[in-house]
Amino acid sequence: MGGNNPLVVWDTPKITDAAALVVQSAFTSAGQRCTAARRLIIKTTMYEPLMAEVKRLADRIIVGAPFDEPAPFMGPVIDNQAADGLTESFLYLLSHGGKAIKHLIRPRDDLPFLSPAIIDVSAVKEKPDVELFGPLLQVSQASDLDEAIAEANNTRFGLSASLIGGTPQEYNRFWANVRAGVINWNRPTNGASSAAPFGGVGLSGNHRPSAYYAADYCAYPVASTEMEQPRAMIGVGLREG
Repeated sequence: MGGNNPLVVWDTPKITDAAALVVQSAFTSAGQRCTAARRLIIKTTMYEPLMAEVKRLADRIIVGAPFDEPAPFMGPVIDNQAADGLTESFLYLLSHGGKAIKHLIRPRDDLPFLSPAIIDVSAVKEKPDVELFGPLLQVSQASDLDEAIAEANNTRFGLSASLIGGTPQEYNRFWANVRAGVINWNRPTNGASSAAPFGGVGLSGNHRPSAYYAADYCAYPVASTEMEQPRAMIGVGLREG
């Protein structure tokens, strides 16, 4: 149930709120959720103000152990091997045309703590379609919503997607055309409800969502009719007894 999940930001005057949703989507649990946003796609006219606020907020994120004071927003990634892989992935994107907005920093080589990282991959010709399971957000721009949707769908995965901003009509277009099993509007990509279907398409699932709906494919329907006491008679078609 992997994901290379897109988060699209469109027209909205609420830049601070949009930035908070971006940070929640990308960096909650140090990005170690299958529904975490891996790719941020921004309307070109929104890019500068939004990225300034996202970076300002990401720069304030505290990384630390669970009981540190002050309380951290992010803990470590799962192990040193994962931290090594994420560091290598950041360097790969950087060396293939990526522009660092916020560098990936590992304070200690012997521990898997990483800072939240943001990289603009607009100039990367062949973006790796892999799930980078950690606090590494890739950013690109789109001039119109169709282009944004096409970029959102440019993945073998199809788990989660969100649109921030836009009109109800634009969200209807987004919802109808984005290839994902969990689609949100003005909400993070993560934090899915267990009372709703959970799953996706492509490498993110098999069109048979889990969570509350798992019982639908783990069982078969049974019809039943009931009465508290037996009551029956045959009124026609019998010989006299």
